Amino acid sequence: MKFYPLLPGMQTADLTEEYRASREIGSIRIGREHFFFRLRLKVYYIPYGRIRRCYRRVLLVPATVCCGRGELQVENLVLHGEEGELVQIPLPGTRAAKELMRELQPRIPGCIFAAPADGGNR
Repeated sequence: MKFYPLLPGMQTADLTEEYRASREIGSIRIGREHFFFRLRLKVYYIPYGRIRRCYRRVLLVPATVCCGRGELQVENLVLHGEEGELVQIPLPGTRAAKELMRELQPRIPGCIFAAPADGGNR
């Protein structure tokens, strides 16, 4: 398996053992020292120390169902680095999103676990 660094300039590393031993939540894996996620056919990684802000973004998608109209909630995890917003990763649901946030907080102690007040990139 080949791993791709999320940030340019990071060296490609062989993280197979850490990836296999990591906890999986949807397309995300929580490793010992790295955060992994699958996007299409690639596995990206970022060291926890490079993540500055992490939060849930819930998108409301209009939907028409058999008995009327409504909105589907689509959960995403957003990661920011010093460069600003790095990635938005789709999650399988609200319960998975909350569990993921609980798992990440002790692993990234210097990280802010809230969206920016202005909603933009910081």
